[in-house]
Amino acid sequence: MALCPHCHHTLKDPAASSCPNCGGDPRSAAPPLLPALDAPSAAAPPGPPPARPGRGIPWDERDRAGFFAALVDTTRQVLAMPGSFFRAMPVTGGLGSPLLYAVVIGWVGLVASAFYQAIFRSVVGSSFGAFADRPEVAAALAWVESWAGFLAQVVFGGIFVVIGLFVAAGILHLMLLVLGGARRDFEATFRVVSFAQATSILFLLPFCGQLVGGVWCLVLYVLGLAEVHQIGHGKALAAVLLPLVLLCCCCAALGAVFAGAIAGVVGQLQ
Repeated sequence: MALCPHCHHTLKDPAASSCPNCGGDPRSAAPPLLPALDAPSAAAPPGPPPARPGRGIPWDERDRAGFFAALVDTTRQVLAMPGSFFRAMPVTGGLGSPLLYAVVIGWVGLVASAFYQAIFRSVVGSSFGAFADRPEVAAALAWVESWAGFLAQVVFGGIFVVIGLFVAAGILHLMLLVLGGARRDFEATFRVVSFAQATSILFLLPFCGQLVGGVWCLVLYVLGLAEVHQIGHGKALAAVLLPLVLLCCCCAALGAVFAGAIAGVVGQLQ
């Protein structure tokens, strides 16, 4: 006994040209039922983005291509093609590999910056003359700017880079959580911050290297966070700039407090 493909009514005569129940042609295929059910509901809350392992980056192929070649190629791609790089970058796989890249390239930039600073201070002298009435403080700050301070940064620069990485990644991920943009875990944010350290190589440029590298690093943060968390560039930009805005507000508040205290002291002296 046959069934109508349209209404599933039992057909007494399978050879009939029309169904006695719905009038449809039993010889034609039925249209798909409720096609709207296949589409996602517009009211459904956005969940985490689908799995995104990435196509791979040169740094992950350093065992095959060579450490130095992978370092150079990765740095070139981050600086010149950040969008393509972050799209290809895996968002999982552990913190060790991106941390190693960031420490190596970040240490190079830190040493270059300390070297230029030591040369500059040896020529123009210390910039902490305001602490002349506190010789112990002036001596400590002058040591930081001296060649001895440069050697200390060479030795312990890797530790400074590691601390800075985790602090920066933690702050950015916290901002993403506050803004509702953290669609992946901390590792994805940490990987963006680590590979954005490629801008440290710009510190090799005298005079303007730190400024250019710092600005381009913020740009890489925005591009990388937007890509790995699958959010808009506006929300990623807000996550990057919000800590800077809060820092400026805190500095302005402290400045206002000190200015008020000084004004009060001056008023009492008069």
